[in-house]
Amino acid sequence: MITRIGALAGAAGVMLYGSMIGASVAIYDAGAVRVSVHEKSADGKSINLVLPAVVVPMGLGFVPEEELRKASREMQPWLPVILEASQALADSPDGVLVEVVSSEEHVNIAKRGGSLYVDVDDSDATVHVSFPVKTVAVVASKLATIEPDGEKAAERSHASSSAPGV
Repeated sequence: MITRIGALAGAAGVMLYGSMIGASVAIYDAGAVRVSVHEKSADGKSINLVLPAVVVPMGLGFVPEEELRKASREMQPWLPVILEASQALADSPDGVLVEVVSSEEHVNIAKRGGSLYVDVDDSDATVHVSFPVKTVAVVASKLATIEPDGEKAAERSHASSSAPGV
């Protein structure tokens, strides 16, 4: 009996360990969102935030529903363009996309290794933001499923296809 319990506990441990490795690989593969802001004033503050990119779509679950509907309503005309542009950007080679240099600021937007990097340096602060390009498509796709009237697109589609005479 003890041997059987030990074998079951061992199997459960192996499955748990395997699940943790699988989750770790998925999180690593998704990339990270990085935000860094350093104010240049004498009492300037610094913020450094690094999050796994997988939390971005999950984080939409914490946004109030009315705000999601509002964002969806405002973005609906642009969602196809955003999805197509994010795919084209993902397929494009690495390199600088935009660079602006003036006496007051330096702005650089580049794609490297599947991520988009936005760097801004001006007299007030240095800002760095980077995120995986595929995160844009994931968020845009999620917003595309939210109808401005509050009904999810998939629910509306299912309801119309199950209507009598259809």
